[in-house]
Amino acid sequence: MLELKKVKKPLKVSSSGGGMQQSPFRPKYVEKKPPCMDTCPNGTKVRDYIQFIAQSESYERPIDESLKEAFYMLTESNPLPSITGRVCPHPCEEECNRKFKDKPVAINSIEMFVGDYGIKNNLHFKKMTDIPKKERIAIIGSGPAGLSCAYHLAIRGYNVTIYEKLPETGGYLRYGIPSFRLPLNIIDAEVNRIKDLGVEIKTGVNIGTDVTIDKLKSEYDAVFVAIGTHEPIKMKMKGADAPNVFTGIEFLEKAALREIKDAGKEVVVIGSDSAMDAGMVAKRLGANVTFIYNKGTLSDASEIEEKGSTEVKEGNSEGIKFEFLFALDEIIVENGKAVAVRLKKMKLSEKDASGRVHPILIENGQELMLKLDTLIYSFGQKPDYKGLEKLTKNPNNEFLNVDENYLVANENKVFAGGDILKFGLVTDAIGMGRYAAYSIHKKLSGESIKKDERAVIKYDDAVNREGKNMYIAYFQNAERHKRSSREPSVRINDFEGILNNLDLNDLILEAKRCMSCGMCFDCGSCFEYCSQSVVKKLPKGQHFEFHLETCNGCKKCAESCPCGYIDMI
Repeated sequence: MLELKKVKKPLKVSSSGGGMQQSPFRPKYVEKKPPCMDTCPNGTKVRDYIQFIAQSESYERPIDESLKEAFYMLTESNPLPSITGRVCPHPCEEECNRKFKDKPVAINSIEMFVGDYGIKNNLHFKKMTDIPKKERIAIIGSGPAGLSCAYHLAIRGYNVTIYEKLPETGGYLRYGIPSFRLPLNIIDAEVNRIKDLGVEIKTGVNIGTDVTIDKLKSEYDAVFVAIGTHEPIKMKMKGADAPNVFTGIEFLEKAALREIKDAGKEVVVIGSDSAMDAGMVAKRLGANVTFIYNKGTLSDASEIEEKGSTEVKEGNSEGIKFEFLFALDEIIVENGKAVAVRLKKMKLSEKDASGRVHPILIENGQELMLKLDTLIYSFGQKPDYKGLEKLTKNPNNEFLNVDENYLVANENKVFAGGDILKFGLVTDAIGMGRYAAYSIHKKLSGESIKKDERAVIKYDDAVNREGKNMYIAYFQNAERHKRSSREPSVRINDFEGILNNLDLNDLILEAKRCMSCGMCFDCGSCFEYCSQSVVKKLPKGQHFEFHLETCNGCKKCAESCPCGYIDMI
């Protein structure tokens, strides 16, 4: 990745015949990649669709027209915006240049609104061609990677069939994320929109046992493997095989399938942020939940609001009890069932060479005994390769090896993506599905899809000759408009969605906080600050252009441009 950090150097000068000092540098409009797009694993055009909403009034566009077009800009790369708008931890916001002014733009809240707008208004995807291709592609798994790959191939005219071993589509989205975080109707709506492209989805079919991978390879021109990581890493401690001891993913899947409707009165959950979903499900099933937080980043309940993850804060607000810095020492079993756990106190180590601390046991330290009806723990997951063992050469059958085109090692038509390559974010999986589809398209058609190689513009050291940030001075401080959540005392009684959408007015105001990093938004600063009549206005939407005949390279245009769109070359 090329990262552009705008540091203005003193200009070299030369003397004109009239004695006026001139610089050899001249301005040029150069569009750059904003950090929000660069840090999105799926490369979503965040700036583009948010700016389209923000500029509705100045372009005299009805807001519905802007939202509709924003939906299509957003789904150009991401076919699941209502899903990611709810469950993506939005790394784009962490690098938003707006943070150097006040607070990052609430990108995830805007994404959820636009995605839901598409569902409410029954917006359908647009195909890039109406001419069907003869090639057929099989996709194993209907999770985010499989759905994304299917979408990007289907809009290009390919015949796509998805095979899903579980009863319904969605993979981890449906069976690993509880419905209060990701409502089932949202999953159904976004999956159905992909099916409307002509994608066939066959559920209840286990590739590797019901149908062999070799049969798929013989019948299809390409195969994309996106089976996810549904195989939990299990404890080997005595008592871990008791029928009321579950891994987090087992508990969530069984709850989603309605195989668990009652977890008992007392539930103990051991894990970190991702295990909280299981604790919140148990809470909704009527249990008192004690969460043994073992990540080591928190040592006391007083730190939750300042340092805790979203999941930890939500669980805390719902009345889940926390115990910090305890390690599981023993599972106590009576009559074949786990009835209690014994825990031993830990402390945080000194910082290591990387500056991190780690929990370590305290010799002869405090012990804690907790009675329970259900024990849930989460120590990670891995892929289940039953029937697909020949695809992996890893001794532990963990992650697949693929090349830069997502082609599986030693295969010529089998590609892979999603958690099967690395356990990550939903948007990671969507991105891998997208780029694998590009590779499949290239293999079958010979057509390459151009990579985005624009420089990334960061505002952290963009200073002018006075040592002030050149870009953010233009913008006024503005309140961040962020969606709210349902009251914890109400939401623990059902499995309805936690998040409330922004209202329309707040959506527009939040979109206007976007600083359009790297692309002109017609502020006119370059025109106003140029004293040499170099900058010429163009018709609305075409921005401006330079007529350099009278330019002396003073660089006022570049230093006054709030979006870093002007380079001195």
